[in-house]
Amino acid sequence: MINMDELKKMAGIKAANLIQNGMVVGLGTGSTAAYMVDRLGERVQKENLAITAVSTSWSTTLQCRRLGIPLKEIDEVSKLDMVIDGADEIDSQKNLIKGRGAAHLLEKIVASMTSNYIIIADNSKKVTVLGEKMPVPIEVLPKAIGVVIAQIEALGGKCTTRLGSPGKDGPIISDSGNLIVDAKFKNIPNPKVLDSALNSIPGLLGHGLFIGMATKVILATPKGLEEF
Repeated sequence: MINMDELKKMAGIKAANLIQNGMVVGLGTGSTAAYMVDRLGERVQKENLAITAVSTSWSTTLQCRRLGIPLKEIDEVSKLDMVIDGADEIDSQKNLIKGRGAAHLLEKIVASMTSNYIIIADNSKKVTVLGEKMPVPIEVLPKAIGVVIAQIEALGGKCTTRLGSPGKDGPIISDSGNLIVDAKFKNIPNPKVLDSALNSIPGLLGHGLFIGMATKVILATPKGLEEF
């Protein structure tokens, strides 16, 4: 049996192979996405693939620079031919929870710039109802942390400000300089309604519900790759 890391690598390679010459592509963040970026770098070097990438995080930016993948900043591009990213939870309708890596605000901006948004992940991320395992990551303007938490809790979410690893003081700060709050809901039977409610909270800059955005999911499973 192929181990899960190999399957995730297969999913990443399959997605990277979808990128065509001349494309401007968005590159996501996470363990499966890292395999995709590695394969894309290999194609740039060995096939002379002429593409331009937009990165969603510092970690992906550094990986692209190391591999020689040409980059543009988000504000230099208005449309992307394709975006490939990972997810933390995926339901059967291709709705997502993202943000375990605290990059979901930029990831959602990049995802909004394409009509071809491909998600790559392993089958542990597939759920029946969003919120089964994961809280919803929330990016919050630091001065609004109190009022934002109060309004999320009024919606039924239990909030925890994300802190650094043991031995490191202080909260996690996003690449955009904001706080991250994890909001755990018992379940999210209607993610579109919660998406709208969270979007209406002043001081809440972005959240990890990606509703109706993904066009294809490539899932690494013990039986091989599954697409839907």
